[in-house]
Amino acid sequence: MPCSDGGYPPSEPDPHNGPTAELLCHVMQEKEARGQLEGLNHAVLAWWQEHKARDRKRLQAEMKSQKDQAARDEALALLTPHQRRLLGLQ
Repeated sequence: MPCSDGGYPPSEPDPHNGPTAELLCHVMQEKEARGQLEGLNHAVLAWWQEHKARDRKRLQAEMKSQKDQAARDEALALLTPHQRRLLGLQ
């Protein structure tokens, strides 16, 4: 039995983050682009579908964040320096 400090065991690494996931993502992108997904392990294909869904959600969140920041910057540009100070923005 391995030594332990009595705390919780280390959590499982996220299979969708980290260097291994990044490498597998690139490999799967190439295979998909070449039409070579047939015959791959079911677990790998399930991982790939979930990974693509997570990527889509992440990209949508990033785009929303960028749009929100652009809208905020645009709104701030309409304020005078005095108005910004009054609102505590400077």
